[in-house]
Amino acid sequence: MSSRNLIFMLAALEVLAILPIASFPALMPDFIAIWSLSNTEAGWIAGIYYLGYMLVVTHAVMLTDRFDARLVFAAGAVLTGISTVGFAVLADGFWSGLLLRAIGGVGQAAVYMPGLRALTDRLQGGEQSRAVTFYTASYSIAVAASFSVTGLLAEWYGWRWSFAVVGLLSLAAGLLAWRILTPYQPSSAGKPASGFALRPVLRNRDAMGYIIGYAAHGFELTAMRAWVTAFLVFVLAREPSVASLLPSATVLAALVTLIGLPASLLGNELALRFGRRRVVITIMTISAMMGLLFGFTAWLPVWAVLLFCAIYFVFVCGDSGSLTSGMMAAAEPEHRASTMALHSSLGFGVSVLGPLFVGFALDAAQYVAGEQTVVTWGIGLAVMGLGALIGPLALVRTGKGLQAR
Repeated sequence: MSSRNLIFMLAALEVLAILPIASFPALMPDFIAIWSLSNTEAGWIAGIYYLGYMLVVTHAVMLTDRFDARLVFAAGAVLTGISTVGFAVLADGFWSGLLLRAIGGVGQAAVYMPGLRALTDRLQGGEQSRAVTFYTASYSIAVAASFSVTGLLAEWYGWRWSFAVVGLLSLAAGLLAWRILTPYQPSSAGKPASGFALRPVLRNRDAMGYIIGYAAHGFELTAMRAWVTAFLVFVLAREPSVASLLPSATVLAALVTLIGLPASLLGNELALRFGRRRVVITIMTISAMMGLLFGFTAWLPVWAVLLFCAIYFVFVCGDSGSLTSGMMAAAEPEHRASTMALHSSLGFGVSVLGPLFVGFALDAAQYVAGEQTVVTWGIGLAVMGLGALIGPLALVRTGKGLQAR
């Protein structure tokens, strides 16, 4: 199989396997009403996916040193699919929804980074950087598809059928990966497991800058994805006459999310031309500043809110591919699996907090105000910008300024 075909095929399988990721956020306003959830409870269900991911991802990535990553990817996609179908059949409130989404996150832990390892194991040299960026950028396609497919199916057939379909597609991705990908024998296969080497990774300042930056990026990104639909529902409700001319908030969220693909690719190309660390610090700083203002844009006309939202998401996603490729480039070869494991576990572990902290801030602000207002949304969503600021600060600190590579 040619390198180009391999990249496109693994990206397509990634999209299918990750399809359930935004199914709950896409329908969050509906679940808040149906299950009588508080914003904090909704944030827990949205964020628990990433807690399940964090608890397992280190072990899943370390397995790729000893076993073909395609097998790990396939197992994760199958588990994700089964848990999502289980959600469709069994979920009926906060606790059942929380448990089944957590299991889905466990499955995802064996999908994203093992899929990246399956790709890089089968590529050589210069092919890897752009392949990594394209693979990570395809994550945005998966999330956009998750929003749109979940929303449209729920509108036509109800939320249970919607979850069932995306779950079956994820399961199919696992079976296709197992069947289609050429088997690969890792160099460490058959050797005793070396275990997760944390200290060497922590001593690698260059890699740690990208890892902490990725965690801050994850906090902001997952909070944005979790709450953007609910925020747009609030914005559209303020101008019903305009809202009647537009697609639903779920579809609008999907369109905004789709912007992440070209944004991540463009960010990586800028990083290759002008210096990765310099570009990432700039993008993350602008993103954090826009995050602090995002909720307050509800005072503006709908078209201006949507424009700001789209531009903001460009900067939210613009650093994604560069953070991961920077980590891969900085990782010491003998500790690459451990570096990838920490990158992913910390990144997605901190991602748990994004939706939760925003939900808590919204509840607190609404308790004081007595109702939903532009100010309560402004305060709640500003949490995203505060978390994102940690990223550029860490990169400056570990790289000794903008001039570091």
